[in-house]
This record gives sequence, C-alpha cells and structure tokens, in this order.
Amino acid sequence: MLKKILVVFIITLLLIDIGYSFIQFYNIPFDGDMSRCIVPAKEVKSILENPLGIKILTDNITYPNPNRFFCHWSFSEYFNNVPLLLQNFTSPINSAYLSCALAKIIIQVIIIFLLSLLITGGFLKFDFLVAAILITPLFQTNGYRTYMGIIDPSTTYTFFYALPMILIIIYFMPLYLKYIHGFELKKMTYLKYLWIPLALVSSLSGPLNPGVSLVISLLIFIYFFSNNFSKSDVKDIFSKIRQVMKNIPKDVFFNLIPLCLFSLYSLFLGRYNSENISNNLYELYLRLPIGIYYLFTQKLGFPILFLILTINSLIIHYRIKNSEGKKILKMFKWIGFFALIYILLLPLGGYRSYRPNILRYDTFMPITLSLILIYAKMSIVILKYLPNKFKYWYVPLIILVVFIFTNADKPCFNQNVCERNSINQIANSKEKIVKINDNCTVLSWEVIDNPTKSELNTKLLKKWRIIDDDKLYYQSSSINSK
Repeated sequence: MLKKILVVFIITLLLIDIGYSFIQFYNIPFDGDMSRCIVPAKEVKSILENPLGIKILTDNITYPNPNRFFCHWSFSEYFNNVPLLLQNFTSPINSAYLSCALAKIIIQVIIIFLLSLLITGGFLKFDFLVAAILITPLFQTNGYRTYMGIIDPSTTYTFFYALPMILIIIYFMPLYLKYIHGFELKKMTYLKYLWIPLALVSSLSGPLNPGVSLVISLLIFIYFFSNNFSKSDVKDIFSKIRQVMKNIPKDVFFNLIPLCLFSLYSLFLGRYNSENISNNLYELYLRLPIGIYYLFTQKLGFPILFLILTINSLIIHYRIKNSEGKKILKMFKWIGFFALIYILLLPLGGYRSYRPNILRYDTFMPITLSLILIYAKMSIVILKYLPNKFKYWYVPLIILVVFIFTNADKPCFNQNVCERNSINQIANSKEKIVKINDNCTVLSWEVIDNPTKSELNTKLLKKWRIIDDDKLYYQSSSINSK
C-alpha cells in the first residue's frame, strides 16, 4: 500500500515539474538564429540541399556546418509545420511560442526517460520512477542553467545540442543494457540493422556527436581489451592482440565500426566549415582551465553535484562491498576517463566568440549527463543496500539535494512579454518599415538598428502567418540620420 502511495506521489511530482518547465519554456523569447535556419538563409540552403556534404568533395567548396544536416533539417521541418498546425487551436503568435515550448519539453522528457532507463534497466520498475524524480530537478530552466544546463533557452541550440544527445544515448543503449544490466532483445535482433542509418544520422547531427561517439567507442574497446590482456602476455604481444580482438563480442564491432567511420567522415567535413575561426591551439588549451573554473565556481549546481557524488562514492566504497557496488564505482572511474579525454579534445573543435573559454554548459553537456546518470544510479544502489540505521540520515540528504535544485529553478514567466508586444506592434502597423518602441531583442541576438537586418525575421513572421505582408522593422532612431 505504501509503495502504491509513493508511486502516485512521485508521478504527481513529475507531472507538476513537467508542467512547470513547459510554462517556463513557453515564456522564453525567440533566439537570433531561428529565422536564419527556418526561412532559411542562403548559407543554410547549402546545408539542406547537400545532406551528406558530397559537394565539398566534388566542388571543393566551404559553407557553414556541412556536417550538421540532420539538425538543420529537423529544425526547419518542425518549425515550418508545427506552428501552422497549432494555429487550428490558437493564435499565430501563440502557436510559435507553443511550438518552442513543446519541442523543449518533449526533448527534456525523452532525455529523462532514457537516463532513467539506463539507470534501472527497465521502465516498469519502481526504481525507474525514483531515478526520474532524482534527476528531473537537475534539468534547470533558470537557476543553475547557465553553468549546467541541458535544455537551452535558445530553441535552436536545443535542437543542436540536447536533441543530438538523444541519438547518442539511443545508439549506445543496446550495448549498455546488455553489458551493464544483462538485458538483450533477442527476439528483435533485426532492429540492429537500423543502427547503421542511425549512426549516419547521429554523426551528421550536433557538433558534439562525432567526438563524443569516438571517445565512447575508444573506451569501450579499451575496456574489452584490458579485460582480456594481462602482463604475462607482453612477450607475445602481437599474437595476443590478435587473440584479444577475436574475443571482443561481434555485436560491439557491429555497433561501433559504422559509428566510428561516419564520425570520422563528419569530422572531415567539419574541416570545411566556413564558420571556423583559426586560432592558436596552445592559446585554446590555456583557456580550458578558465572554462572549468567558471563552471564550478559561479553557481552552486556543480559543487553540490560533486559533493553528493563524493559522499555516494565513499558510502559505496566503505559500506556496500557487493558486486553491484564495485560495478558502479568502476563505472564512475570510466566516466572520469571519458570526461578527461573529452575535455582534452575540445580545443580541437576550434574557437567561437560566444564561447571564449571553450568549455561552457553546452559543450560540457555530455559530461553533465554522465554525472547526472551516475549520481542517480549511485543513490538508488545506496537506498537499496545501505543498512536502515544509516538511511535515516541519507534519505533526508537526497531530499535536500532535490529541494536545492528545485528551489534554485525560480519561476520567470514574463521573459518574452516585451518581444510579444513588439511583434504585435509589427503585425498591427500599417507601415512598411516599423519603428518598435521597445529595445528588447526580437527574433535576434541584439537590438536591430537597421531595417535591412530584420528581413529574414519578417519573412519568418509571414511564414508563420503572424504578419500578412512584407515589412521591415528597427528599434533605434539611428535610421533617421541615414
């Protein structure tokens, strides 16, 4: 009876959190890349017209993001159709904001679902709900979002960072479930052939996917190699290497080789990204410590997460000495290896002015998700095996962590009020060039002081049926002097 009450209670809390996040997302302004990607701009057309980047090889040309077709395609398709569909139920401007909120909440729920599945090995378990309630508060809309965010305020960035992470999680899930949880879909083996096109889609999606996939694949091969290799084999090392390679399960090769090949191809295409800014590699590596410093010192999010991870590790090390405890500590170690290699490789991705210290919450996201996963997995193991006399202080500790993250994500329900008013002013104006009274951003990263800079934005507003005819707008009196 108590378990049923807890199930209802946890599901209620999860639904409240989902609803709260949705309202937060609904009140966030549009970002400055939306019109460029949706209308689209000329340079984005090159991406959409060349899915596999073959033109780079045949015509020796460069254009922005040649290895991110599936992000651009999914973003463009979604926002060219969903807002219009929602207009059957609400106004055009509401439909646009609703589309952004729906995309973000769906992506957030999917990631939480997948992480909870990885943590527990099944979704028809009580532990699955426990995992979900542990990790959901760590998905910050405000609060600690600027340093450990998963769902970006920018809808464009959400499609380019959080959404591609879903593809990576799904891709590695069969291997994870089999070798961590001992679960395998033997009656659905034909599904494995879908992983080849999934490897291609994942590799040509977000900017992080190729690197993350290669690092994880490398660590998986190292894991199997180290388990089959001993010091006594050094004398006959080459024959032993061949033997070890034979002992690596065939499904590992089947899953990882296509992904590695497509990821390498994606990195090759990335060399022809016209948005790349050349920079001294030594200087980029010098910026890494600054990025780490800011991530861990400006907000309490990561310090709290690392504190509870340290406490959990010590508890498992000293109090839970069974096979499950040892397995989870070993997993934590491998996550550490992944984080180290991934961070050291990040500067090779080049410099971006909006990310001067290389490390930011978006590029750090794969590590953040890994830490969230191991935190919840550790906590569930401790709750399961820790003697009752210690649970009296551990359970309140976990509740405190959940409360701190929940409390940090303060409500902010009026962020797009100014932008809404400005768009309504454009829609209601009879002028061809509209001067907006407010100086908030309107489908832009910055205040628009020249009407020509608003051309793509007004094309998007017209596509969404928010305005009926061609218009331009500006937000400064500087045009009067021109």
